[in-house]
Amino acid sequence: MIPTDWSPVHRADGELVGWLAPDGAAGRVVPLLLTGAPLEAALPVDDAAALLRRRGLAALDRRWWARLPERLPAGLTAAAEPHEDWSWQPVVLVESSPGGCTVRPEWPAPGETGRAVLPVPVGDLLREEPP
Repeated sequence: MIPTDWSPVHRADGELVGWLAPDGAAGRVVPLLLTGAPLEAALPVDDAAALLRRRGLAALDRRWWARLPERLPAGLTAAAEPHEDWSWQPVVLVESSPGGCTVRPEWPAPGETGRAVLPVPVGDLLREEPP
């Protein structure tokens, strides 16, 4: 669930591109991706919003890391509370919205069509680098 003190940032066409979260310092906010992950450290409000409009969506298109079962079963797997035997695996984002984000293995096994669902904000469930 998106915290109530986060402000949405939209492009000129209305597309949601991220969030601005208070940083505690006057006039500064943290630009957050649609997943709730920070794009940069705190910036002045206008700079943070402009950064999200320029790079917010493109920054999602990369390898991420999530704890998943060795092989995802067909359909959707809830991954908000990873099991002990799940390992960190490279994934790509399929979809992200205020209600959650969906990932799939970066290199799915032949016939592997499953997806995993994470809450937004993702917190430590989705990482930019392997742990």
